[in-house]
Amino acid sequence: MDIFLVEDSSAIRRLLARRLEDMPGVRVVGEADSAPQAIALIDWLQPDTVLLDMTLLVGTGVDVLRALRRKGFQGRILMLTHHAMDAYKDMCMQAGADGFYDKGSGLETLFGDLDELLQSERATGRQSRPSPLLRDSATGLLGQVALLERLDQVLRMVNAEAGKVAVTVVVLKGLEALLRSQGVQAAAPVLVEIGRRLSGCAGPADLLARHANEQFALVVSRAGSAQDAEAMGERIREALSRPFDLGGHEVRLDSHVGMALYPRDAISARGLLVLAEARAHGTRLPERGSAVVH
Repeated sequence: MDIFLVEDSSAIRRLLARRLEDMPGVRVVGEADSAPQAIALIDWLQPDTVLLDMTLLVGTGVDVLRALRRKGFQGRILMLTHHAMDAYKDMCMQAGADGFYDKGSGLETLFGDLDELLQSERATGRQSRPSPLLRDSATGLLGQVALLERLDQVLRMVNAEAGKVAVTVVVLKGLEALLRSQGVQAAAPVLVEIGRRLSGCAGPADLLARHANEQFALVVSRAGSAQDAEAMGERIREALSRPFDLGGHEVRLDSHVGMALYPRDAISARGLLVLAEARAHGTRLPERGSAVVH
């Protein structure tokens, strides 16, 4: 079950994410603390379930609920609140919510209900999905599973030190078409060279991964500032702008870079990765402080 968290408190978001990730079959695929960003990311990701707080930094959970249902979102939307009044519950259920839980006294009920849903999905075989490799066979870089595990470890360490972590995702448009036309073995020199150039932008403590056909990720575990992270993105663009050699022929790939910064943008490993990926793909995501548009 893929779950998206919408909660304005990073402490509560972290608590929910840790508890959910301990449930077999659950993936927290993203997070947001404001209505505009939540609407954009959920519409892009189409998760199975949304846990949605009523109070957000910008807008409200009801804004998100109504906007998603207008867009035709078919997943479950479970509302969370500290104000478990019948009037709020009735309003949310009429707007299309599938559940309503008091954060003060109803979280155990929420987790129990999610566990029942998971058992039902396991019984019907809906949870089966391919497991990504720990290492990419062509480049030797980390795969998606290993990247998320290592990134989660980094976040646990820097959390105690109040540090910053920058996650940069690079989408190389044209790479997938090259792999299809030439085959992975023939195109291997290009993949290896991409890894070499990205490694040249990384430090010894940073993480580098190929987590999808056209996508690479670089995790800077000790990011000095948002400006430093943006400068890293520019260095990556410059490094990948030069042509690649494939059997004496020049190959050019169009690179798109997106960045997310911990703890400013997200507090979970997958939340950071998804947000950086969305920005690299050019998904229109409102900045924090944007007004809710109906």
